[in-house]
Order: sequence, then C-alpha cells, then structure tokens
Amino acid sequence: MIKKVLSFIIVFVLSISLMSCEKADELYTYSYYDYMDTFITINFMTSDDTIALEYKADIEDIFKTYHDLTSNYNVLPVSSTYLENIFSINQKIGQKLEIDEPLYMILKQAEEIKTLTNGYFDISIGKAIDLWKSIIENDYDDNIVSDEDFELVTTAIEALDFSSNQVILSEEEGHYYIETKGDNVKLDLGAISKGYATQRAVEYLEDNNVTYYFINSGSSSLFMGKNSNLERDYFNIGLTCPICSAKGSYGTIKNVMNQSVTTSGDYEQYVLHDDLRYHHIISPVTKMPMQYYHTVTLVGDDAGLLDALSTALFSMPEDVFASWMLEHQVSLNLSYVRFNIDETISQSLLDDLIFEAIE
Repeated sequence: MIKKVLSFIIVFVLSISLMSCEKADELYTYSYYDYMDTFITINFMTSDDTIALEYKADIEDIFKTYHDLTSNYNVLPVSSTYLENIFSINQKIGQKLEIDEPLYMILKQAEEIKTLTNGYFDISIGKAIDLWKSIIENDYDDNIVSDEDFELVTTAIEALDFSSNQVILSEEEGHYYIETKGDNVKLDLGAISKGYATQRAVEYLEDNNVTYYFINSGSSSLFMGKNSNLERDYFNIGLTCPICSAKGSYGTIKNVMNQSVTTSGDYEQYVLHDDLRYHHIISPVTKMPMQYYHTVTLVGDDAGLLDALSTALFSMPEDVFASWMLEHQVSLNLSYVRFNIDETISQSLLDDLIFEAIE
C-alpha cells in the first residue's frame, strides 16, 4: 500500500561492538539491493563461513519471494513457479484465483489488520495511492505542487468510491484462493510487505538458534535481537528529526532487544501545497494524506504488524489514536513515540524501554 520512509539513525557501531569471546563467534554482514525498492542489511553471529553463506542465501530467498509475490508493477516471469502475484491479481478483478500459501498468509494478515484498525489500514486503495504518487514523484520547484495539478488530483480522488471494495480469501483442501471485487479496487501491499518479510527472516534466524542479530530493511523496518556488545545486550535507536534541515536525531529509544522498530513519516516523500506536506501515506478514510503528525514510531514484537500499524496510526486523528491505543496497546505490547505536527512529542513506552529527547 504505502511505501515507508526511513526514520532512524542507528546509534551503535557494529564493527566494534558486535564481538565477544563469551557470546559470539564471528560477525557476518550481508546486504541485498534488488528487493522491495530498498537496501537491506543483515548482521548476525555464527561460527562457520559455510553456515553464514547458507543463512545469507536463505534470507535472500525470503526477501526475493515476497518481492516477487507482492509486487504491484512487475509481471511474474514465464518460468516462475508462483501462481499469481499482486500485479496479476490486479489485472483479474472479479475472478477467483488460486494463489500460493505465502501470498495468502500475508493477505490474510493484512485483512485482519484492516479489521483491527477499523479500516485505517486497507490494501485495496491502490488507485488513491497511485494518484498521490503521480504528483509526489514530479520534480516541482522547491517541492511546491502547482494549484492546477493539486486540483486535478483532488478531483480525481473525490471520484473514487472504495465502499464496495472486497478482498475475499478462502482455503479449500490445502489450496488458497483470492477474489477481489469493486469498481475502484487495486491491491497495494507496500505498507506491510517489507515488515512481513523481515519478520519471516527473524523467525528463520531464531529457528536456527541465532541470538545476536540485527536486520535493517531499508531502515523502515528494523528488528534487533540481542546485541553482543560486551557492555549490554540491548540496542539504542536514534530517531531522525523530521523538520530539521540537517537530518539529526531528536531523541533515542533505549533498551531495545528482541523487538522491531518501525516509523511512518512525512518528511522524505511529499510535495507542499499551502504550506502543508502532502505525502505518500494515504488515509483510507479520507483518501487524503493527513497532517496530524510528522512521524509515528512503534516498537513491538512483530515487524509485519508494526509496518501496517504505523501506517494506520499515522492517519488517525489524535482522539482516535488515543482510543485505539487505550484498547490495544497492552495486549499487543506496543510502545510509541510520536512527533506531532505542532512539533511536540508524545510517547508511551512499555517494559524497560526509555525515550530520551535531545534538548
């Protein structure tokens, strides 16, 4: 649905801190460049070069799988073993299609999160996302969209009606199916796919008893295991200032361990109109980019869930945000730091997490 933006400065030095005679064998770092339009880096500790290369290949296969399945602009190659991907599904509205289990499972979670967020997360509004991207990706002087282009987009947005959109998922005797319905339905998994793939990579490492690791999926979806630093097991994560001319940190979340950190923000992909930022995070409720916050950062246990929830929460007004958190924060083990549009900072952190603002 929505392509996330970087909101973190990693405040540790891996090459120095990830060596410990007691805890670790050797640090391995690998990067992937070809998946989900982002730069992915994994760091983990293991004892053997052969095992490390096996982990590298298997994790790359995880990201490649979800890149291929969730793409909404790439046709699957003729030789592909996959039945459908998001691109092909979007060409076959109204047809019941058999899909692979990995795609079914991410779609199932996306629909569950739609219910969880009362519709503030919705993978079926791709047409609205495309319209806003059409002006965000233009090269305007000083990033200021023309009145004419802004009016064209908002007029087109008003004509979209998503009320009849349906994503129908079913399982029959070990086979998985999807059918999409609606005049304006277009699936977009951009707001969950990276986090979901990251979570699968985390599960792979933990299934192989890897304890000390860090995954940076384009810095929009992070997951920290334990830090093998001799002095501490946890990580400290700096949060990028969304309104500063120089991208410094406005504060740090401390004591992050075995958790994911995800941020949605308005400060990298946007255009200006009447001094407001019109960004890439589109509210399914208003069909518009909303201006409640500059960033919403979440810390929790599941990178895929956080990827989607940060998108949904970013579009919620403050009273809706507060009510939703009151109901779900503890049960989902969610912490948050929010940089509001008025430049104040709101926070609520659970367990041992601490947020320290920079004065």
